Amino acid sequence: MKKGNRNNGVIDVTTVGGRIKKLRTDLGMSQEELGFALHMEGKSVIYGYESNRRGISGDILVDLARILHSTPEYIMNGESPAEEDPYISAVVAIMREMKSDADRKVALEHVKLVKLLADNDR
Repeated sequence: MKKGNRNNGVIDVTTVGGRIKKLRTDLGMSQEELGFALHMEGKSVIYGYESNRRGISGDILVDLARILHSTPEYIMNGESPAEEDPYISAVVAIMREMKSDADRKVALEHVKLVKLLADNDR
């Protein structure tokens, strides 16, 4: 027997888990399908994310955003438009978390170096 939603089908999108669940269900994905797309076994990890009982690493956050056609910023705080590139949003979120300008400057130089290497590969 299928369990009914305790909130009459309303998903609380004010939480990280609620936003993940809403994005997943809007795409018609099951927890198991999302877990498979993230290369995880079973649906228990997805349940942990959606129930806010489990934290999300940065790598998983980027993958979740990509799979769910959203952004890491939207998943984490509900503010970013879903059309943004999830990799750019993840870099911005990481830079914002850095404590000092010196750390942000070093990170920016690394990003510039990666771009230079990528441009040389073309």
